[in-house]
Amino acid sequence: MKNLLACLLFASCLVVTSCAAKSGETLPVTQDHRSATPAPESANQPVWYWFSAQGIHSTRTPSDIPFRPFQPWTEAIRVSDSAQVDGNPVLLINRLGILSGNPQSPALHREPELFARGTAAALYRLDTGTAVRLYSQSIFSRSQQSSVVLARYAPDTGRITEWISAADFGLSEQAQCVAMDRIGSMWYAAFKEDIGGRVEFTYLEFERFPTSDTEDGNKNALPSPSYRRIEAQVYQQAVSPFSWSQMPSVLRDLLSEIPDTMPLSVRVRSEDRSSAQTYVRDGEGTPLEASAWITDARISALFADGTLMTREGSSGARTARVKLPPLSDGYVYTNFVLSGKTLLASWEEQRFFETGRAGLLEIHLPDTVY
Repeated sequence: MKNLLACLLFASCLVVTSCAAKSGETLPVTQDHRSATPAPESANQPVWYWFSAQGIHSTRTPSDIPFRPFQPWTEAIRVSDSAQVDGNPVLLINRLGILSGNPQSPALHREPELFARGTAAALYRLDTGTAVRLYSQSIFSRSQQSSVVLARYAPDTGRITEWISAADFGLSEQAQCVAMDRIGSMWYAAFKEDIGGRVEFTYLEFERFPTSDTEDGNKNALPSPSYRRIEAQVYQQAVSPFSWSQMPSVLRDLLSEIPDTMPLSVRVRSEDRSSAQTYVRDGEGTPLEASAWITDARISALFADGTLMTREGSSGARTARVKLPPLSDGYVYTNFVLSGKTLLASWEEQRFFETGRAGLLEIHLPDTVY
């Protein structure tokens, strides 16, 4: 398989997107003007990409990526989540849009006005489709606060449209959903609101969302409220990370060679879960952080230093280790998705709660992994 994104660069005549996208526009990934040649076809040759307000650009080497001033991570252009939608990997890019890794038609889907108003925090796979959680952080953002809690992503068209607001939960339009998780059969959400300089939190527990869509696309309220307010302590207990013993055994087996004394924090995504879930193992020192995927075909975990551990889904399969190209000090790998043998891994420059440069690495896994 050719490079997912590099093929699109060449097919799009190497045009650089130099102007802002219109609302609802789907943009091709573009080639940077300093590297206007197709990516090498060497099977394991890494290809680097970086983010700007105009889109995604390729570069020959990371050293050519332009400097970006540090911003709070809520405002920075960076990958904030990943998911599988209709069998294709997608990456949620804060302040930019959704990157579809469909091998036949990779594209960046944008709704500039919507993404400019809020932090794109997470993706959720629901029975009714795929949703994006958005919220505004008044401390850092100068843009007008948005009341949108969830936007709907339509993979067939690439459109991202407003769906559920804070008012649908019976809250003020100014309330911002700063967290939402699916734990078991229940949803838990935390809302934050600045009232006259005083910050107030509201915590909700519910089985289904307070609105549903009819076949003709209209949004109707459910017959009765499906959410209830809970105390902060109840909420914190419900959403606290899962223990190591609760981790799916296939992933625990994959990571079994890591010494038991090493503390770990693993953010896990799977094909049958609505949202990511975190599992932790206590130990001495700073925990190693990893992003993991569990699918029928493969179990994989990527650590911040670029160590990828992966094995086929069948029991007793051999664990393979792949070391991604090293990053400079201050940079880490974060999310990733797999499409066949192609790995898309996000990276970013971090400084406390701020992010500078950010982008993607695309690389083909060696044949020995499969």
